[in-house]
Amino acid sequence: VEVALLDENRALVRRWVSDADRQESGYHSVLHFMMYYARLLFFMGFDSTADDLVGWMEDAVKMLAEAREGEPVVVARDWVLETESDETPRTVWSSSLTQVGPGKYRCAEKRPNDPQCPDAQGVALLHLQTLVNTLPALERAYLALGIAGMHEYYRDILHWHNSKSLHPATAYGMDYARKVLERRS
Repeated sequence: VEVALLDENRALVRRWVSDADRQESGYHSVLHFMMYYARLLFFMGFDSTADDLVGWMEDAVKMLAEAREGEPVVVARDWVLETESDETPRTVWSSSLTQVGPGKYRCAEKRPNDPQCPDAQGVALLHLQTLVNTLPALERAYLALGIAGMHEYYRDILHWHNSKSLHPATAYGMDYARKVLERRS
C-alpha cells in the first residue's frame, strides 16, 4: 500500500495485491493492515495521537458492526480519498507484506524522512477506509474483529509501545477474529 498525503486532508491510496483467489487476497489484505497498524502505533508510542487513533479505530469497529450490508461506512474521519491527482504529495508512506515462509509474514514500511504522528493517524485511517470500500462483507467483519482483538491484546497483555507486541498483537487479533467468526457459523 502507498498512501500519498496531499494538502487539505486529501490523499491518494494505492494498493497492489498479488494474484490469488478472493479469500486468500482478502486474508492478506486484512493481515497486512493489522501488521502495518501495529507498526504505526509502535511508531507513535506514548504520544496522545496513538490514543486518539485507537479510539477512532474502536469507533470504526462499531460503525462496521452496525452497518447494513452494502451500506457505505466512513472511517477516515476528516480525510478525503482522491481517485487521482496531479498534485505533488506533501508526504508518502508505504508498506508491503511479504510471505517469508509457510504461515510466516513480514511487514516492511517506508516512512518520510521527518514522519509526523498526525500523518501516521491519517495513513492508518485512509488504509482502513480503502479496505472498507473494497473488501467483501466477510473480510470486513474479519478486519473489524481483528482490530478489536488487537486492542484487547494491547489493553490486557502488552502495550503497543513495546516492540515485543508487534507480531503477537497481530496474531492475537487474527485469532480473535477467527474464533468469533467460527462461533457464528
